[in-house]
Amino acid sequence: MNPLRTAAALGCALVALAGCGGGSDDAAQPPTTTLAAPTNFSVTKLGVFRWNVTPGATRYELYVDPDGAGPLAEAKANDFDQATGTGFRYSLEAIQWFSGDLNAPVSATSLAASLNASYRLRACDASGCGAFTDPKTYDIVNAVSHEFSSGRAPNKYIYSLDVSPRLSKDGLTLAMGQPSAGDDGAVYVFTRDSSTQPWQPHAVLRSGKGSFGAQIELSADGSTLATTGKLTSASDANALADVAYLYQRSGSSWNLQATLEAPAAPSACPQPCFAGHVGHLALSANGSLLATSRKFSTAPGVGSTSMGTVVTYTRSGATWSQQAVLETGGKSVELLALSGDGKTLAVNQGAESLSTPSTDMTAALVYAQQSDNTWSQQARIPVGLVHLVTLGASTLSSMELSVDGNTLAILARNSPGYQPPELDVKPTDLSCGPMVGSLYMALYSRTGSAWQRQAAISRAKADIWALARDGNALFYGNTLFTRSNGAWACP
Repeated sequence: MNPLRTAAALGCALVALAGCGGGSDDAAQPPTTTLAAPTNFSVTKLGVFRWNVTPGATRYELYVDPDGAGPLAEAKANDFDQATGTGFRYSLEAIQWFSGDLNAPVSATSLAASLNASYRLRACDASGCGAFTDPKTYDIVNAVSHEFSSGRAPNKYIYSLDVSPRLSKDGLTLAMGQPSAGDDGAVYVFTRDSSTQPWQPHAVLRSGKGSFGAQIELSADGSTLATTGKLTSASDANALADVAYLYQRSGSSWNLQATLEAPAAPSACPQPCFAGHVGHLALSANGSLLATSRKFSTAPGVGSTSMGTVVTYTRSGATWSQQAVLETGGKSVELLALSGDGKTLAVNQGAESLSTPSTDMTAALVYAQQSDNTWSQQARIPVGLVHLVTLGASTLSSMELSVDGNTLAILARNSPGYQPPELDVKPTDLSCGPMVGSLYMALYSRTGSAWQRQAAISRAKADIWALARDGNALFYGNTLFTRSNGAWACP
């Protein structure tokens, strides 16, 4: 289940709760049983809750305050309704989630209610209900980004296709994708005046047919937004073409600046050559350079020959134009990182899939923008990269560049027997202890135009990681690593 889609249904329920008027009829009654409050109650995602099972409980009640400390009254969430698929659903043996109708209408107001809400839970038995937990909220800011001493930086995820919400550097603009009526995709934008204020609906930006699950990128200042989407193909009215939409904020309004369709096929792609989907997006900090990955193939479907490219676009005033098409030499581009200054780009060349092991060498390619605005390959860094483990639980390598482009972090994989021995990480390569599992963080630094690895760090179950914008700190494995005078310290 998609947690953001669940959040939409949750938000609709919250609006209904708020609209019922609150007051004493909705106020939670005192405990009528000796059951203790559920322990370790937390909101792990929008509309997803976890807690330890309370011994003796036969059911649970969730109370929702749609605006947290605001004026709206707290009210009990409806119990789960099997017929409509809505309500508070849980298991007495394990933790479930608040479930909603997957076709429920989504609105900016309902999503704002989900973002700002606080929750309390209590356990019940035949005699009544026990004590409440303390109020809990979902801290989306810290869920999608990490606060370093040098400022807030986006989180990267191991088990994710990278469709998470995006946050501006100051934490005051939030963008998240949701489906809407008619199978159209939409990006909902929220703003707030300060970190202590509630989120307010700001805009709903359309992103074309069938584009839920689209990539979203937001510039550091929160004023430029890029998202993938679909529109009717110019050559076939029954087909949809993948495009990238560019929006710019001016005051309190957002304007569609460009709809970027596929570029001409590279000469290296045998004709007829077809443009595939827009895989990934990356924006420079000021929002004036966009990098997109594009896959080209000789024919649609299985058995075709494919090649991965990165297409860059630049903005002058309010006009976007294609800058370059970079052929990576791989079949597709699964990893894409752009420096904040827009002058350095890192992508994968090949990526191992453990479901179909390959002996092909995988590497990170680094491109640098020249003074004449052309791009040239600066380095090819052999490193173990993985794209997919199983269809049910994706494990993906990921990359991030510092703002100045001089530091590159890669979540890599050590897979002896599945990849060339040159890519295996030896015990002497590791900077902070032994290899734990098979994933590790490779940290590279650039001096002039030369790249070298500074550290290789391994931590178990490090689902989330982040690189500081200045490149001098790494949050990985719930641990903060810092760099001083070119050396990474081991906590």
